[in-house]
Amino acid sequence: TYVRESIPLLREYTAKVARVHGDAHPEMVEIARCFEELAQEMEQHMMKEEQVLFPYIKQMVVAEKQGRLLPPPPFGTVQNPIRMMEMEHDRAGELMKQIRKLSRDFSPPEDACNTYRVTYHKLEEFEADLHQHVHLENNILFPGAIALEEKLQA
Repeated sequence: TYVRESIPLLREYTAKVARVHGDAHPEMVEIARCFEELAQEMEQHMMKEEQVLFPYIKQMVVAEKQGRLLPPPPFGTVQNPIRMMEMEHDRAGELMKQIRKLSRDFSPPEDACNTYRVTYHKLEEFEADLHQHVHLENNILFPGAIALEEKLQA
């Protein structure tokens, strides 16, 4: 996904711009810190989704298609990891909101170099993709998974 693919580049750019321009623009140091925290959290988040939640959702879909029972997951109910994912989505949203505020809605200062401008542009793209990721999961995938689990347990 765009979120995963853009993390290494944005890590590099935010750190570089903070290092070069941090004295004149201290907000950039805080933006780099916020992004690093966000990047670490998102990497962990995506790993948990891919190794725990998504495989279980796939198992539920297969069980429904084949008309068979599904053994209970080690996490009790799909609602438990979903609740955790939603809390992590909220935290990611808070960090992006902080970055947006610090960057004055991704508006580079007048003396910004090209890398600074590209960094803000890439951060804005990252935010849009993150919102899409969160929307699809919170409003489509997760409610569907909960409903499917309830149907399979009926």
